[in-house]
Amino acid sequence: MTPDEWLTDFEAKTAELQRNAVAFRRNLEAAGQTVTSEDKTLTVTVAPNGALLDLKIAQNPDLAARLMALVRQAREGAAANVLGEFRSAVGGQAGQLDTDVSVPAFSTPEPRKPKQQLVEDEDFSDNSIYRRP
Repeated sequence: MTPDEWLTDFEAKTAELQRNAVAFRRNLEAAGQTVTSEDKTLTVTVAPNGALLDLKIAQNPDLAARLMALVRQAREGAAANVLGEFRSAVGGQAGQLDTDVSVPAFSTPEPRKPKQQLVEDEDFSDNSIYRRP
């Protein structure tokens, strides 16, 4: 296999991996679940990681709203605790680190520029740079 063939194969595999990663991310974002009890009195919605996103109680929607407010408050507190521990662990470098935990979206790679063909130097003179003076 020539270097150009290897590079072409490598670029194809990389592009396929990137396409698979984009599809995986889309599928993962849609992997949450909403389930309703058999008697239709309770409905819960969870995120792909299992976090409670919504709760509906048919006979008592006010209770469901209060419970969800508590869940949000607890989630925010837990996130603040984790961030605080992270900052303690990295010490004075915390200000230099990016603490945004969101995963960047994969972008479509820019098309590669065609490779320039090397022009062979046909200088057969005695003026070599390797010649001793």
